[in-house]
Amino acid sequence: MPTFQRSTVIDAAFETVWEFFDTVDELELLTPDWMGLCIPRAIGPDGERDPDGYFVGTEIHLETRPFDLFTATEWVVEIVERDVSEERASFVDEQVGDRGPFETWRHDHRFVDLGRETLLYDRVDYRVPGPGEVPLATPFLAAMLWYRHRRTRALLAE
Repeated sequence: MPTFQRSTVIDAAFETVWEFFDTVDELELLTPDWMGLCIPRAIGPDGERDPDGYFVGTEIHLETRPFDLFTATEWVVEIVERDVSEERASFVDEQVGDRGPFETWRHDHRFVDLGRETLLYDRVDYRVPGPGEVPLATPFLAAMLWYRHRRTRALLAE
């Protein structure tokens, strides 16, 4: 299964970075406009709409319409892991069945307190539909994660 990883040191306190990422709102702020992303709903593990944080069982329903040219595509991911301590935090989202553009998708987000800075780490394991294991999505993922990390630095740098 193809994998893409990226890490960046953010010039911001761990608490600031984690608080920013532990909400659905960050998705729209960290996605380029050309992706046409909207989040029609997020549903917490207890059925609550728009939960305050990423908890195991939370489903995020996304719609993308790249360049405003294509038909909107639904993509549903679920938070399947979450771990938070004083010095590190992480959560993992996975695509729910075939409700998205990938055959499989697993995105591991990690945050580590480095004192006055925070390590931001992303790892995406994915499989695209179709024959073979050619990682066609890798350039797209590279660009997206580069943008997300750069935008995070710009928004949160102290």
